[in-house]
Amino acid sequence: MHEGEAAVREKLKDGPAAKFKNVYFCRGSKGVPMSCGYVNGKNSFGAYGGFQRFISAGKPELTYLETEVSDFSGVWRMFCR
Repeated sequence: MHEGEAAVREKLKDGPAAKFKNVYFCRGSKGVPMSCGYVNGKNSFGAYGGFQRFISAGKPELTYLETEVSDFSGVWRMFCR
């Protein structure tokens, strides 16, 4: 889970300020180990934008934020059970 959170921090504008909640480790329907949860990061104005879901396989290039993927709900159902 710590690798997933670290990967999410790398994708955010102010990663060290990120707040996490309800983070858990699972193996989704494909058996892929993932960290799933919610992150609240700061926007360009320096204010927190609200919690959004994320999925991470521990590397920034394998980490997806809800605002980045058009069908995030489908991806969430597949990997975060």
